[in-house]
Amino acid sequence: MSEVKNSIWGTHPLGDKEPYFVDVGALNLWMLYRNEEIWIAYCYDEEVEGKVDPSAPPEKTDWQRWAHKSGGNEVQILPAFADLPLIVQSEYSLKVSPYTTIQIYSRVPLWISISIAKNEYSLIELPATKLSKTWFGTPIEGELCYHVTTKARRDLSKTTPEDYLLSCPITISNRSAEELTFESFCFRVERLGIYKDTNGVLWADETEITYHGEEQHSDIIMTGKLPKGITKDMQISKPRKQIHKSLATRTFQRLFEDTDILGR
Repeated sequence: MSEVKNSIWGTHPLGDKEPYFVDVGALNLWMLYRNEEIWIAYCYDEEVEGKVDPSAPPEKTDWQRWAHKSGGNEVQILPAFADLPLIVQSEYSLKVSPYTTIQIYSRVPLWISISIAKNEYSLIELPATKLSKTWFGTPIEGELCYHVTTKARRDLSKTTPEDYLLSCPITISNRSAEELTFESFCFRVERLGIYKDTNGVLWADETEITYHGEEQHSDIIMTGKLPKGITKDMQISKPRKQIHKSLATRTFQRLFEDTDILGR
């Protein structure tokens, strides 16, 4: 995998005249420090007519302001996982035979987390691309998620890295006597950390999903296992939730052929 250029992650001082400009994915951000306040304006590519001007937000884009008693002019910008689970839909269906274990890689859009560098006071979190929301489960039992389409690759070595995507290794173990048709699954990302490799590519630690059959819940374990070449000291963002216990929950969409997926 080649190198990601112009990484924005880290601490940045803000001036009071020329905005600090960031563009990640479809998101454009302008930041200032003015009158002891932090000012942030943002918009998405599809909301702009013509080329985005790094020196100033479009006229229709409003500034938001934050005043903090001990803030200072430095902000910390870090990647984050989405604040809801993701319904990851494979671009191509994949069938996993009984008692077979495979590893896939899903690349999912990240969020941008901006905080005051001095005290890590959270200012705002924004998705790098706009995601549609969907409902996973039955009308009675389910959860709100974002919908993402991925190729669920077996190898990322020949892909072009993108600064707005997180590479997520996922091991799927089919321990049932039936064939598992992998088309989509609920990817609970809140317990995953984010790591930056030497090329600037962002990775998550491994998720292990064990499928026990259509009538059974799947076991989900965040193993903490890191991709090859990644070490713990490369972590730049902690998980949203520090929980290490495994989950037994509904995961594969195949379980819900008679249920509703709303809002896609």
